[in-house]
Amino acid sequence: MNNIDKQELREAAERAESDSWGYDRDEFNEALTPSTVLALLDELEAAEKLNAELMEKQRLIDICQGQGLEHRIAAEKRAEAAEKRIAELERKEQHSERQSVIDALAGSGEEWSDIEEYMQKWDAERASAAGKGE
Repeated sequence: MNNIDKQELREAAERAESDSWGYDRDEFNEALTPSTVLALLDELEAAEKLNAELMEKQRLIDICQGQGLEHRIAAEKRAEAAEKRIAELERKEQHSERQSVIDALAGSGEEWSDIEEYMQKWDAERASAAGKGE
């Protein structure tokens, strides 16, 4: 059924509805044939089917986007955990290196006051280097 037929049917229905004496009802009844009704029902079913397909596609898109977001959040959490672990390992390595220096100085017979002074300078140099991004 083309748009012109539907428009004519609509106009006939509107005229029939507004005429209380039934004059235009004959015109409407002539326009409303079984084939017209079947054509309208076919179009309605096709539109409903298309709407259902579009809704399903949108649901799948939403699911995919949600999964993408979940994966991105999980990846960000893994990256954050890795960064924390790296920082922890770096602190342990620095502590271990510092302790090795202290042990070496103590093993060579240095006085504790000299070791402490040396380590304060050593720590300051390391902090300065870390502040410069080295």
